[in-house]
Amino acid sequence: MKLEDFADKEPKFVLEEFFSGTLRGYGMTIGRLGGFQNRFTIDARGRFDASANVLSLTEDYFFDDGHSDTLTWTILKRSENRYEGRETLIDGTAEGEQSGCAFRWQYSRDVPDADGSKTRFGFDDWFILHDERHMSVHASLTKLGVEVAKLEAFYERVG
Repeated sequence: MKLEDFADKEPKFVLEEFFSGTLRGYGMTIGRLGGFQNRFTIDARGRFDASANVLSLTEDYFFDDGHSDTLTWTILKRSENRYEGRETLIDGTAEGEQSGCAFRWQYSRDVPDADGSKTRFGFDDWFILHDERHMSVHASLTKLGVEVAKLEAFYERVG
């Protein structure tokens, strides 16, 4: 996929608008060879400070094996279509770009496992807005440059 493929697609995805408020998400991870790995739910809360151009977003992931992961994002809107994010377990910064109904978000993060260990993965996330309340996420997870899993999720604005 290329961002320009979405340039004329409506509605326009505006990260700080969609993620302001309360969201609920559902998803699953699929292994490199197509095997099911896990299911998860997401509770997310965001607030955009327009004076600072900063979105504060917290995402709580709850996995079907009982473990959880919390991402606490600080996302700076650099320009109309470009974003930069920080999160405690990210290596460096996340880089994002928007076009039409799509948003691409790339970063590397130490992901907690059920046993308490952490594994560093590269993430290439594609957010596709369907309407003002619904968005899908399609992500590729890599390790040492090789895709090891795909993640599929769905978000709904609930407040």
